[in-house]
Amino acid sequence: MKISASELVKRSASQLLYKEIKRIEWQATPRQYEGNKYAEEIVEKEEASSEKRGIIKLGEDLLFFCIDLVKDDLFVEIKMIENEDNYENWYLYSSIMQSTFYASLLQQVKTLDTPKFRRKEGYKQEIIEVPVKHRFELWFGKKQKYEIIPNKEVLNHYLNKAKLVKSCIETADFDKCREFDAKYKFKEFGIYKPKYKHLKSLEY
Repeated sequence: MKISASELVKRSASQLLYKEIKRIEWQATPRQYEGNKYAEEIVEKEEASSEKRGIIKLGEDLLFFCIDLVKDDLFVEIKMIENEDNYENWYLYSSIMQSTFYASLLQQVKTLDTPKFRRKEGYKQEIIEVPVKHRFELWFGKKQKYEIIPNKEVLNHYLNKAKLVKSCIETADFDKCREFDAKYKFKEFGIYKPKYKHLKSLEY
């Protein structure tokens, strides 16, 4: 099974189970394409490397995650906000959870590379070594930057979610996934209280 770290954060366990049973692929939305374009513009301004992939082996399965921006010892998750002065708190909390998960996954790998979909777009294969000492930040819109601290509990939560989904495929056990969702969906930020630091806000 190939597991997307992004989908582990954004989708419910029930949705992920349905996807695996029906063997479907979710298509990118117009907002996702817009967000990708926004991130690319920031990467270009920063003269950094974009969309670098890490792979974690979970038994027979592979978990993939992508970092939006890489520059020296800095790794960044970039989020677009349509209205800088009016956004939902859940979007910020979800972004912090995703960034915390990625920062924790980054500690488990030694290198990142250019994902296959990027190579199809004409990008060259690039392999980047992850420095032992590195920083992870969330750039939330144009005004907010956060230093993100890896969190073992957050890491284990999403890895356990992936294991649960896999264990439910053969018997199509949606009940177990619904129980998990009832306990954690939209509640992870409050439960795990990830650590982060609001940095000085700057315009890119």
